[in-house]
Amino acid sequence: MNSETFVAMSESNTASIRVNGITYMFAATALLAIMVFGDTGDFQFPLTMGVIGAALCGMLTFDFDMQTATSLRDSMPEKVASSKADEGYSKAPFTIYRLVNAAVLTLIAVAQISVIF
Repeated sequence: MNSETFVAMSESNTASIRVNGITYMFAATALLAIMVFGDTGDFQFPLTMGVIGAALCGMLTFDFDMQTATSLRDSMPEKVASSKADEGYSKAPFTIYRLVNAAVLTLIAVAQISVIF
């Protein structure tokens, strides 16, 4: 892979991470607003499925983006690999990022579900 393609793919992955994060934030905020300002007694099950769906979507999209970043790191061109940019990229703990994301989103979903019931 040449360096221009690598940079374009990295920028695309970064944009994907940003959009997926904003989407999850809006979904979680909307669910929170429904829980705070609405009477959830009549639709607890659909609301719970919404919480679980938003959390799963957030986890899977972030996990996909981290997998893409790992693949990009493995196919980094020599021109980029010999630069300072590779130092931080090579040391990035993508597995820890994935685990922390899964743990945080699970805790948020559990907290939201406990408020519903």
